[in-house]
Amino acid sequence: MKKIALIASLLLMSAAAVGQTYSNANLSGTYSVQFGSPEASYWSKTFACPTNSSVTYTATGSQTTMNVSSGAATFDGTGGFTVTITGIGQVNTTASANTMSVTWNSACQVVNVNNGHVVYVASTSKTQSGTYSVLSNGTGSMSEVGSSQGQTFILAGTNSSGVSTTVLMTNPQVNGKSIGAGIAVHQ
Repeated sequence: MKKIALIASLLLMSAAAVGQTYSNANLSGTYSVQFGSPEASYWSKTFACPTNSSVTYTATGSQTTMNVSSGAATFDGTGGFTVTITGIGQVNTTASANTMSVTWNSACQVVNVNNGHVVYVASTSKTQSGTYSVLSNGTGSMSEVGSSQGQTFILAGTNSSGVSTTVLMTNPQVNGKSIGAGIAVHQ
């Protein structure tokens, strides 16, 4: 349902913008940015029976999590940008695996498995630069220097100076599904 609402919103915004021509100049200034990407995380650990180490059991755990990044991006109006962003929600698979346990009986049969719980990496911050390109219809793409991934976006509105006030972003599709979405709001 959320995807349908997002698509409908994008179509309405596109319809409202008919006749307006956009360029890189419409994306200019400093924007607050928030981006989220869902992630399926898995961890595993092999345990040996305490009385016979040749008998092992591999336990697995999993959790669907959300990586979230927020910060500020500055667009120069000519196709270049810098972003300083802090990310949270990255899973530490080794630490998650270390929360697991297995209980054995005297015959080296597993009687209880604790699949553990998710452990997160501390938040990380980074500053990067990149390029962007706005098409005449208000859609565009951006990529960070040294990154193989990029984002696509649509300018959702402009102020009286023609500068976009809101930018809706998404990562490219993987296996037919968008892997993350975000918003940038002009400051």
